[in-house]
Amino acid sequence: MTIVAPEPVAEAVVAPRKSMTRVWALARQLSMSVLTLLLISFIAFVAMNRSAEQIARNALGIGVTDQQLQSFITERGLDRPVFVRYLDWLGHYLQGDWGMTLTSNVPIRPLVLPAFAHTAELALASLIWSLPVAVVLGVFMARKGGVFDRLAFVVMTVLAALPEFVIGLGLMILLAVQLRWLPVASSAVSGEVSIAWFQAFILPALTLGLIVVPYVSRIARASVSDALNSPFTRNAVLRGLPRRVVVWGHATRSAAVPLVHAVALVMIYLLGGAIIVENVFAFPGLGRLLIQAITQGDTNSALAITVLLGAMFIALSFVADIFVTYLNPRLKAAR
Repeated sequence: MTIVAPEPVAEAVVAPRKSMTRVWALARQLSMSVLTLLLISFIAFVAMNRSAEQIARNALGIGVTDQQLQSFITERGLDRPVFVRYLDWLGHYLQGDWGMTLTSNVPIRPLVLPAFAHTAELALASLIWSLPVAVVLGVFMARKGGVFDRLAFVVMTVLAALPEFVIGLGLMILLAVQLRWLPVASSAVSGEVSIAWFQAFILPALTLGLIVVPYVSRIARASVSDALNSPFTRNAVLRGLPRRVVVWGHATRSAAVPLVHAVALVMIYLLGGAIIVENVFAFPGLGRLLIQAITQGDTNSALAITVLLGAMFIALSFVADIFVTYLNPRLKAAR
């Protein structure tokens, strides 16, 4: 009589359980992201809809009569409870109806989506040049050490301490006003693709990229330094592998997990930093549109943009967590 070993059966049972655990963890994380976004939208809605009379005054102007105010409030349903208005707004927002602007009474969605596309293009242009520069600089700082490391670290610290508008104005004065290589304003972004269109991206992309480089380079430096001092890297050196292979093939790959987290945080920060940079260079993006809506008292547009930005923040964080989990073997095993 042959006795069958139970190990393959046990492995077959454990594998589906582990897979289901990962699915449930992913579903739980996704549900928390959705709940967070709902909370953000509710807080933003309540903050921007506290006074129905103020909303009516923003829409109708200063010299409006009390009868006109009351008529506007009744017509728009602003006399209903806040929670009822929030549910009504949320239902329309999810269906793609983002309402009308208070100042010009035009649909909000056709105004916001092109501006969002410009902001996404600006963030992408900033990342395309800044991430490779930051990673290479961080690796060289960790590899060289000594005077180069200390000098680069001081420069990156000073650069990280400068506000966005200071960097932007400095680049504008140097490259646009004195050297006249680039246009001062970036309004050409909203036109057709041309040389002027590309030039309009350069100053804002340089400004945002210079914000990214100090943060990512310091993360890369710390991560690669830890990897170079780890036992597996030393073993690779003892096996006779070239220094270049050890640094770029082993240490840099091991530092991928904190770098992915850093890139995710940077992308979130870029969306926030774009609000300031876009206004410095008159860039027709989401940040400039948000400032205009707030300045004009257009709470409908400001609310739609705020929720869209919140959705982007949460989506980027969610994707980054998934990448980090599956890049880190210990986190992957825990899930």
